[in-house]
Amino acid sequence: MEPLIALSPLAGLVAVLSGWLYVGSRPRRARLGPDGVQETTVIVRERYRPSTVVARLGIPLRLTFVRDEDDPCSQRVIFPDFGVSRALPGHRATVIDLLPDRVGEFLFTCELGMYQGTLVVVQGRRWWGSLLGTGRR
Repeated sequence: MEPLIALSPLAGLVAVLSGWLYVGSRPRRARLGPDGVQETTVIVRERYRPSTVVARLGIPLRLTFVRDEDDPCSQRVIFPDFGVSRALPGHRATVIDLLPDRVGEFLFTCELGMYQGTLVVVQGRRWWGSLLGTGRR
C-alpha cells in the first residue's frame, strides 16, 4: 500500500498544476466597460497569460500588460498587424489601446518572438459561443 500513498500527493500536485496551466491558457474575452471600451489584462511572466484574447470587431480595445519579471525578452510587445510596438517596463502596468478593425487572428509577440499570443477579433452577438464551438449558428 505504501507505493499508492507515495503516489497520491504526486498525483494531486500534477492535477493542480494541470488545472493551473489550463486556466492560464484559456482564451479570455475582453469585457465591455461602462465607457464603451473593451478591456482585459495580460500578465507577462515567462509567457503571456492569457495567451489568447478575444475582442469584438469595431469596439475600442484596451489591453493592460503587467510585466511581472525582468527577463529582457519580455521588455517589448509587438502587434505587427496593428503597427504597434510598446516597451513594457518591469513590474509595472502598460496600457495599449487598439481598434480591432478587421475579423481574424492576429499574433502579438515579444521582440525575439519567444513569447507569443493571439488577439482574436470576432463579429456578432453570439461570438464567444461560436469561438468555443458552443454557440448557435
